[in-house]
This record gives sequence, C-alpha cells and structure tokens, in this order.
Amino acid sequence: MPVADVIIGFCGVCCNHCGMRERIPEMARNLKRFIDAYGYAEWIRNVARGFDFDDLMKGLDWFANSGCPGCLKGGGMPRCEVRACCLQRGLNNCYFCEEFSGCEKLGYQKETYRIEENYERIRQVGYVKWLREQERKTEENYDNIQYLEKRKE
Repeated sequence: MPVADVIIGFCGVCCNHCGMRERIPEMARNLKRFIDAYGYAEWIRNVARGFDFDDLMKGLDWFANSGCPGCLKGGGMPRCEVRACCLQRGLNNCYFCEEFSGCEKLGYQKETYRIEENYERIRQVGYVKWLREQERKTEENYDNIQYLEKRKE
C-alpha cells in the first residue's frame, strides 16, 4: 500500500485506524449474516421477552451501511469545526497549524486518537516518515480500539 492510501483527516486522525471506516460496518454485516443463517429471528421472538429484534436489525443495518470514507472524501461530521478551520486556513490537516498544541477544537481527537503523540512523533521524524509508520500499522491491521481498551485498564 503506497503512503497515498493512508488517509489523515483534517483533525490529524489516521482514518485507516478508525473502526468506523471499515471494521464496524463489516462486523455488523457479519452479525446480520449469522443471525439470518442460524434463523435467530424466529427463535429470539419466541424466547427473549422485552427484546426488540426489529430494532436490533435496524441498528445493524445502520452500522452495516455507515462506513466512513474520511472527512477528506466527504465523511465525518457535516458541520465539523476542525474541517472548516483547516479549509479556511488552507491546511491539509491540523499538524500543519502553528496553533495545534493549544487548539481547543481538538479535545475529542486528542483524548480518543492521541493526536498529540502523533504531533510529537511528526516533529521527531518528519511528516512523510510518520505517514510510512501509519502505513505499516495499517498493514499490521492496527485499530484504534487497541488504544481505547488499554486506556480503560
């Protein structure tokens, strides 16, 4: 995979490592496949009281069709203030902004995707080498869930 396939959002998140990009939709499609193949629809309606099977399937449909292409390709939050800021400043992403370290718009991304660590790494090795590191992580099937789970321990 060439570095060009590594997608970095306006906020600095490596989209390749976000579960909403492909993994969550794929898991939802697989769960729907298993439910259908095993005939759980009828079984659950007869066994589980107080469980709304139709709502479960609607939710799975939503997740199965919700893959995010990344904000650079039209995905993400429609009214994202980070995207608007980068576009206004003519930046590819926040890592190129002089105000990155103190930016309050990036609170969620700093906590959830550790973009401050990415920023420090970029300062150490340069942007292109950091992109290559993200490429390797993608090839190794890295998912941000690994960081999120460790953070809760």
